[in-house]
Amino acid sequence: MSETKAAVLVTKVRVHPGGEKAFAEWHARATIAPGEFPGFISAEVKPPDDSDDKLWSVVQRFRGLEEMNAWQLSQAHQQLLSDAASLNGSSGADVSEAQNLEGATAATVTEVITTIVRPGFERAYRDWAAKIHSAEAQFPGYRGGFLQPPISAKQPYWTTLVHFATPTQLDTWLESAERKKLLAEHTALVESWTAQRLPNSFAGWFPVESSDREPSTTLKQSMVVLLMLFPIVMAEVRYLSPRIAGWPPSIGTFFGNEISVGLLAWPFMPIAIYFLNWWLTPKKGGRILLRAGGYLLIAVLYAAEITALWNLL
Repeated sequence: MSETKAAVLVTKVRVHPGGEKAFAEWHARATIAPGEFPGFISAEVKPPDDSDDKLWSVVQRFRGLEEMNAWQLSQAHQQLLSDAASLNGSSGADVSEAQNLEGATAATVTEVITTIVRPGFERAYRDWAAKIHSAEAQFPGYRGGFLQPPISAKQPYWTTLVHFATPTQLDTWLESAERKKLLAEHTALVESWTAQRLPNSFAGWFPVESSDREPSTTLKQSMVVLLMLFPIVMAEVRYLSPRIAGWPPSIGTFFGNEISVGLLAWPFMPIAIYFLNWWLTPKKGGRILLRAGGYLLIAVLYAAEITALWNLL
């Protein structure tokens, strides 16, 4: 059976000078509205890239094409497109959409909030959630949100995800007067709520943020981990496995993994990050060719490792 890929809808909106506030309110609605439709997974906002400093993207992910098409044909979606086309008096040519499967995700930091809503206040809570998402969308670094109602009696809480580009930008929103005021408003609607920061995929190994550098992406982090992990595993297979062949498989595997993780944490990952940080977290506005060179270098190092260890076993 073939693997089902997530369907991705990318809406690009050109924001003219003076229309930033109206666009922030719009993209807050665009990341929340699909939550009422079956199959919706997540949404995020991507800022303009180096090639166009006015073109923003809203990326909506669904479990499949059928669910995404149902959202596209809905009145709610058509209204969002109409509203986007009229932002700051812009024309329909300033809004475009494209479909694909899966898609790259920019590095973000996420706050996960679980809320028990008082019975009978569900509609009021959803309206309040729209207000707070509209407010957070106007803060620098906002990358989208997600609101999911309870999915069963065993999970009676609402789940909210809030994405920001960096931990500092997320903290600025969390500590803001605007958020504190809105939280006071929702006290009568909820019984309890908790919040937790969701770390990145390899928290603790890679630099999280810097004021003059871009955060490292999950793809880059994974590539460096593979670069460092491959020779460790090859050495374990050659030298460690014969010595623990008589051990119970679960104990032997755990022992090998323990060694691998320990060696990654020190000294392999610190050394790799020291020499590759120019590519992992490039300076903002850096040359595109320099960034591409990093991927090429990793590919060359992969080939060198494979060649060097070809006859190890």
